[in-house]
Amino acid sequence: MGVNLHRVMEQRTETDVEEFHKRCILVDAHSDMLLDVSPKRKEGKKGVIEEDWVPVMRKAGIDIRVAVIYIESNRVPEFALKDGLDIAAGFHKEVDESPSITQITKFEEIERAKRDGKIGLILGMEGAEPLGNDLELLRIFYILGLRMLTLTHVLRNYVADGAHFFPQKEGKVGGITDFGVKVIEEANNLGIVVDVSHLNDPGFWDVMELAKAPIVASHSNCRALQDHPRCLTDNQIKAIMDNGGVIGMNSASIFVDDENPDLDHLLNHLDHIVKLGGMRNVGIGFDFCDYALKYLDAESRAKLPNVAPVKDLYGDEEVPNFTRALVKRGYTDEEIELIIGKNFLRVFKEVWK
Repeated sequence: MGVNLHRVMEQRTETDVEEFHKRCILVDAHSDMLLDVSPKRKEGKKGVIEEDWVPVMRKAGIDIRVAVIYIESNRVPEFALKDGLDIAAGFHKEVDESPSITQITKFEEIERAKRDGKIGLILGMEGAEPLGNDLELLRIFYILGLRMLTLTHVLRNYVADGAHFFPQKEGKVGGITDFGVKVIEEANNLGIVVDVSHLNDPGFWDVMELAKAPIVASHSNCRALQDHPRCLTDNQIKAIMDNGGVIGMNSASIFVDDENPDLDHLLNHLDHIVKLGGMRNVGIGFDFCDYALKYLDAESRAKLPNVAPVKDLYGDEEVPNFTRALVKRGYTDEEIELIIGKNFLRVFKEVWK
């Protein structure tokens, strides 16, 4: 018989909280962990994930994580493809060197990883910069295991315009380009999840018209609670719900609350989506990334806001706090399972070929 988490919380037993996580599949839909892995590999270190990441992911109860390829702004466009391929190659080597992890490219591999006690990593891409304007490269990255594509980061690329972190002067804002239309169509054909986090508003609505499969906003919150262009409006949230997609809650303080960036206020964003009817359309994409700032050049750091995680959810070690907070909010065990994993698992199963 499975652990009843509400009984667990009344007794406040950490062991039973861990047992509940073991029974579920916990999915973190967005991680920049490869920003930490790649520099260490360049210094000659091997098995970085096994040594530096697996212990904390185990403590978090994370079973499945989307690890993204991200290209620094000073490497675009000349070195974007090279860097993207280098990061993908390093990712594959890490999988070979790390007995505790496995790469996920098919849905059934998720269930197998859980049975085998391995952490499953899904290769994603945050910003389509490595593709340049060459559609064939999307298939190449698919062969390498790409299964989630965040179309933009902050900058404009060949696919679309990103949502800026800070107000700035710019020309006329655009939506999805003609090349971007082809990228979305090819992603649908291949079975790559399209991710609208970081897109500006016109691009978002273009994607909703073009998408032939459920899309995700892997690490986005609610603009009704935090007025930032990286957060989603209620109409956008409802469109994702109608599409059958999922929104992953982002722990970065700037997207949660200006005055009280804590776990309680992050849960307010989740509650807001649920009240709009999105119990089956909300998940987690914590976007822990403050650790990577030390690797970025000054130009890239200057383009970033306060990415420090919220109080009481500062990193993988504190992910169990999120589950406990859900219980205190009155969510049932079944609802918590949807939030921490099942909703994203449904999208993976529907989209992947």
